[in-house]
Amino acid sequence: MESFQKRTTARRDEVLGTLEELQAFLSERALEPRTRNAVEVAAEELLSNVSKYGFPEGLPGEVSFAVELGPGGVRLEIRDSGRPFDPTAAPPPPELTLDAEPGGRGLLLVRGLSGSMTYRRDGPLNVLVVEFPSP
Repeated sequence: MESFQKRTTARRDEVLGTLEELQAFLSERALEPRTRNAVEVAAEELLSNVSKYGFPEGLPGEVSFAVELGPGGVRLEIRDSGRPFDPTAAPPPPELTLDAEPGGRGLLLVRGLSGSMTYRRDGPLNVLVVEFPSP
């Protein structure tokens, strides 16, 4: 099983660097393009959320990120020491209308791209696992 792992601060510039490294890792693997794209989009959304909302402003914490490629698909795991937040329990965003507030649709997108998403609190850590089954 091949894997990509990274531990970094949740600052925006660090997150962007991690995403670039992930894209390079995935592009060198024989992944179906649709799966690769889904993993990249989900990783960007989830890591951006940790960076923006997980920690008090000015106090970025740590985030660790792992992607495992296996015969059944791709497993993405994000661990962060931020505020407790269960994205699997977040309510769906309001219906999209012309006067709707922007934002709030990223988790909906991740749910639609993935096969499953599970959350648990492990001591001081949020642990989110997102799985993308092979087509």
